[in-house]
Amino acid sequence: MLSFDDLKSIYNYDHVGPETRLFAVIGDPVSHSLSPALHNAAFATLGLDWVYVALEVAAGDAGAAVDAMCALHLGGLSVTMPHKDAVADHLARTGRLDPAAASLHSVNTVVRAPDGVLEGHSTDGAGFVASLRAAGIDPTGRA
Repeated sequence: MLSFDDLKSIYNYDHVGPETRLFAVIGDPVSHSLSPALHNAAFATLGLDWVYVALEVAAGDAGAAVDAMCALHLGGLSVTMPHKDAVADHLARTGRLDPAAASLHSVNTVVRAPDGVLEGHSTDGAGFVASLRAAGIDPTGRA
C-alpha cells in the first residue's frame, strides 16, 4: 500500500496532469522495484512532465500489457521477470525486435518507433558489458 508521502515524493502526484506522459515497468512481483523512484527523480531533475509507475502483471498477461501500452498511450515500458521471454514472443509476432532482443529472445524495454510500430530491445547485455568495462575488465574475446 502506498502512503501519501510516497504518492508525493515518488510519483509527484501533485504535478500530474492531462499532459503528463506515463511510463511503466511490468513484472510479477514488481512492488519492490526501485525503478519508479529512480526514473521519477530523473524526470523531475530534467524538468519533464513524465511519471513512471510499477504495474503488477500476472504471468500469462504480458502480451495484453504490451497491447495496453498502445491503448493507454504509454511513452515506454520496462519489462522485468517473468515477462522478458513472453514480451519477446509477442513482439516477434506483432512488432519488431532489435538484434540483441532477437538473439537473446528477451526484451526489457518496449518503445514506439517513429513509424508507430512497437519495438522490443534488450539492454541487459550491453549494460553488463559496460559495467565490466567501467570496473577495468575488458570482456572482448572471453568465453
